[in-house]
Amino acid sequence: MSLQRKTSFNNIRKYILDIFFPNRCPFCGKVIKWNDTCCEKCFSKIPFISTEHCKRCGQENCICDKTEIYYDGCVSIVDYSGIVREGIINFKLDKAVNLVDVFQDNIYKEISYMTEIDKIDIVTAVPMHKSAKRKRGYNQADIIAKTVSKIISKQSNTKLLIKTNNEIAQHELSMIERAEAVNGLFVFNKRLINEIESKAVLLCDDIITTGSTLNECARVLKSNGAKKVYCFTIASTHLNYNE
Repeated sequence: MSLQRKTSFNNIRKYILDIFFPNRCPFCGKVIKWNDTCCEKCFSKIPFISTEHCKRCGQENCICDKTEIYYDGCVSIVDYSGIVREGIINFKLDKAVNLVDVFQDNIYKEISYMTEIDKIDIVTAVPMHKSAKRKRGYNQADIIAKTVSKIISKQSNTKLLIKTNNEIAQHELSMIERAEAVNGLFVFNKRLINEIESKAVLLCDDIITTGSTLNECARVLKSNGAKKVYCFTIASTHLNYNE
C-alpha cells in the first residue's frame, strides 16, 4: 500500500489553510505537506489487517455462535495496536482529527467487501453522551461517519442515536460485562423515524472490541425500523474470550 494524499473539491482552501495551520501527521505530529495524510515513516508502521475476519461479526475469531448479533456485517481496516493505538488516542484528544484521511482509499474497498455500496441508504455514528461531547467539542465517530458518507456518496445523519449515560468505563469490563453494560445505553431519536424505516444503515465508530456497543446500537436501529445495519470501524482489537 502507498501513502495516500488528500482528495478534495476545495484543495485551494486546504493549501491556504496550511499556511496558518500546518498539516501534521496524525500519529507523530510531524509537519507534513498540505496534501499528505501522514508521514512516510508512520505509514510504514501501520498494522493493516492482513488476516481473515468474519464479514458478519467483524472479528478475527468469529463470535457469531457465541452471542446474538444484530448487525448484518462489520469491517475494519487496521489492528488497534502500535502506532494506530497512538493515533486513535490522539484522535480522541483533538490532536489528530485528520486521522480518517489516512485511510480514505481503503474505506470504499473494505465496505464493498462487506456489502454492495448501493444497498446502503444512510450513514450514522455511535453517539457520544452530550456532556462528553460538549467537553471535547466533537465526537470522533461523527467525523468518521461524515467522511465515509462522502466517500461512498450516501447521505449521513449522526443524530439518529442518543447515548443516555456517560458513567460506564467499558475498557475495564469483560466481554459479558460489556454486553450487560450497554443494554439500554442507547435510544433512538424518535423525531427521525422516517430516516431509517425499511432502510439499510451503515453505523461507524473508531474501534470494535467485543462488538457490544455496535450490537446494541444495531438492535436499537432495527427495533425502530431499520431493515439492515452494517458496521464500519477504523480499527479492530484482538478479542480475548478469557477477558
